[in-house]
Amino acid sequence: MTTVLVLADITPVDGPESALPARLCAAITLIDPPPPLAIVAHGQLAQLLPAIALAQRSAHRRTAEYLLVEPLLPPVTDTWPDAPVTVACDPTSDASLQGRLRGWTVIALDELPRWQPAD
Repeated sequence: MTTVLVLADITPVDGPESALPARLCAAITLIDPPPPLAIVAHGQLAQLLPAIALAQRSAHRRTAEYLLVEPLLPPVTDTWPDAPVTVACDPTSDASLQGRLRGWTVIALDELPRWQPAD
């Protein structure tokens, strides 16, 4: 069973705003969710996914999928994404176009209630 981890629902550990990625990663470590994970990020939180993915790999928690909702898309690197990516957004948005160009699955926002995480 895939564990859905919604970044907006995680309270980062205390620290400076500039260390938000590390603070979120520390909070996830404290939660210790069982893998595989489906990590959901909305808006600007999607920018943190490369760092969060690295932390999950370091903790030996497999990520099955990333769901980006109306995202500010993160850069693609040699280590991210390490799992399939689904982008939920307006079909005419830049995120939709960029997601398709990257080979990611793009769904309309009204399809979001029917989204199921990958196993």
